[in-house]
Amino acid sequence: MGKKIKALEIDVAKRKEKLTAYHAYAPDEMFHHKGQDLFSVLDFWRYAYGQLEGLADTLAEFFVAKALGIEKAENVNYWTAYDMAYRNKRIEVKATSYVHPWNTSVSKVRTFSIEPTNNSYWGNSAEGVNGGKKLSRQSEVYVFCLNSNMDIQNNDPLNVDDWIFYVVPTFEINIYCKENPNQKKISLNVVRRLAKSGVAFHELRNAVDAAIEKSDNYYEEL
Repeated sequence: MGKKIKALEIDVAKRKEKLTAYHAYAPDEMFHHKGQDLFSVLDFWRYAYGQLEGLADTLAEFFVAKALGIEKAENVNYWTAYDMAYRNKRIEVKATSYVHPWNTSVSKVRTFSIEPTNNSYWGNSAEGVNGGKKLSRQSEVYVFCLNSNMDIQNNDPLNVDDWIFYVVPTFEINIYCKENPNQKKISLNVVRRLAKSGVAFHELRNAVDAAIEKSDNYYEEL
């Protein structure tokens, strides 16, 4: 299994290089028309993303990327089957919140998506690791992100302290779903049980490192 994992890591590294080769626009770059500057990239960002309260999924990915020292998103131009690569491991980020801009009451039932997807994107390296299965959870680690704020009137999207991160090696999710391998959702309570405990933003990188080590040890013993 070690050789198969190494082949997948090499594939992940190559894809990361390809997927981050795009130009990341700066806030002061300008849209132009007939040779004249019209408005800035920052103007566009403020228009499209000025309301942060409805961007929980994107914020969660951003927080995880910053915690792991990742500067450029990998899942912006193509379907990547994972959200970001770290240490040549695939990280899947899922988010949920109790409060949303459209809420009139707190949404207390929280779930996360864990639906398997077609791993043909990865070719032979993924098929080797996944035992020839065409549908699989295409990551080594899941980071489940919960915005724990339950105060609709005082929801501050800039307060990272509201977020709790639950880090789970993907193989543990697969074991949990053994009776239903194609399970699409997992509850917050189950995530808490699998993760043992949640971590704050400043603890997240260490938690992901620990999950990667746990995953590596698991596959090396197969």
